[in-house]
Amino acid sequence: MRSPVPQMPKIEKIWGAIEVQNREVFLPPTPIIALSSSVARSPERATDTITESVGVNGMTANIILYKSLEALALLLGATSALFITRLPAWGQRAETTPFNLQSLYPPAADGLLPATPSLDTPPPPPLLGDHQSPSPLRGGVWGEVSSTDAPPQSSYSAENLQGEGLERGISQQRQNPPTQPQRPELETIQEELDEDPDFAIVPLPRYSAIKGIHGTVDFILTNLGENNQTLDLRLEGGERTIGAIFRYTDPWLESGPFDSGYQLRLFNTRSPESQFLEGDREVNLIHDHEAWVDRLGGSLSFYQPVTATGVVLSAGASYQRVAIRNSAFTDRLYASDRLGNPLTFSEQGLDTLITVNLGVLQDRRNSTEWPTQGYRFQLATEQSIPVGSADILFNRLSASFTQFVPVQNQTFVFNLQGGTILGDVPPYQAFNLGGSDSVRGYQDGEIGTGQSYIQGTVEYRFPLIEDLDIPYSSALSGTVFADFASDLGSADSVYGEPGEVRNKPGNGFGVGLGVRLLTDFGPVRLEFAVSDQRDLSAIFKIGERF
Repeated sequence: MRSPVPQMPKIEKIWGAIEVQNREVFLPPTPIIALSSSVARSPERATDTITESVGVNGMTANIILYKSLEALALLLGATSALFITRLPAWGQRAETTPFNLQSLYPPAADGLLPATPSLDTPPPPPLLGDHQSPSPLRGGVWGEVSSTDAPPQSSYSAENLQGEGLERGISQQRQNPPTQPQRPELETIQEELDEDPDFAIVPLPRYSAIKGIHGTVDFILTNLGENNQTLDLRLEGGERTIGAIFRYTDPWLESGPFDSGYQLRLFNTRSPESQFLEGDREVNLIHDHEAWVDRLGGSLSFYQPVTATGVVLSAGASYQRVAIRNSAFTDRLYASDRLGNPLTFSEQGLDTLITVNLGVLQDRRNSTEWPTQGYRFQLATEQSIPVGSADILFNRLSASFTQFVPVQNQTFVFNLQGGTILGDVPPYQAFNLGGSDSVRGYQDGEIGTGQSYIQGTVEYRFPLIEDLDIPYSSALSGTVFADFASDLGSADSVYGEPGEVRNKPGNGFGVGLGVRLLTDFGPVRLEFAVSDQRDLSAIFKIGERF
């Protein structure tokens, strides 16, 4: 009789950045040591982006080729790193079933929660007022309640508060009942709840154009209690960022598939944000220092699945103290830039925001990783309560609809979204347009920073290899896309007019093409886009955009 193979700590690879999320690229991949056989993770966290834009005029073919090869090398390196860490030769037993990140933690429903802080550049705008990433439970409510119909970037977006990956993170293993084929049996759910607690430490070296070289470390404790609660602490530091976010998630209060869940978040983050960057004109603080947005606060969100057709309601409240500083380690406050344009409503450079949020989402896609038919709809509102010297009063409305139309073995994707802010519009809360989750070909926030926006995307997806014979990969497809966004002439309605001051155009259009690889850890996308300003962007992402 053969002696059992000793079980060593499993080496897992988890990818950072949603979500949800801005010119982000991994430095050499880092394996994650998970002191258990499973770690609940979110595909939203598996969303990382590389977006490097350079002008086409005067740019040599060698530079374009270099950028393309750089993105391709990162794609191959990231993919191969995961493959290697999954081999039994690394002291693991061979897997009896294919590794599927989605099965560990389904994504969440964008915009259905109150805002949380960002350890990364501001992501797309919120659907629940301050975010853009659906369920904060990251599958903690229903696995299918997720993915990203990325609205334009909003400095107050969940991703912004959560960061490009900060809050796209650890999710609960809760299945989605929207469609019959996806609906799990209660016995399966109970098996997941019976798992022992898992602990993982997740280090991720990263780089982004806004934050520079930086890194994050996640301390994750999952499968707690009788209903799979999760504790997650993320620390981030680097050239131009520092912060921490703590999150406690209870995916369901009881044990039934339609029971409600909740999440508590505490955060403190400092970094530059794109509403005060980009544009044709550079406007910084005095002494030419960049404006750092310091966010300190917390939020409490509740989620309630209501039908077997994927409808989820959300409600929550959040507190946030927003300050403008000139570096990570300083107590000095700035209420205006070097030209005298206000950055906060308060004359002291410190605003207080208290908001309540309501949202509804319905997800009827046939798949979260490789959707070919169905639709996804989100509607949200966020109301501020005026407090403090800033006395800010606003209501944010936002909506997004995505339709997948199959034509034989091809798919057309149509997305239309928009939003507006009624009342006061702090510059750090405005909608930022442009970037990999808005109009590809532009940098994050390069098109505009407005009180309102409308954004649309048309995408054509076609199969290249439907039965791919590569380990941990199953299909390869191509895509051709066109994006458009406009601030509807509302840039001058934002307090301090950050878009107008920096000569942002307010409207933008981009077209491009790319390839999509379906892997066991989610879809991998490599895209190339050119804007109507003839700027070129190479984009690398892990995770579905819509």
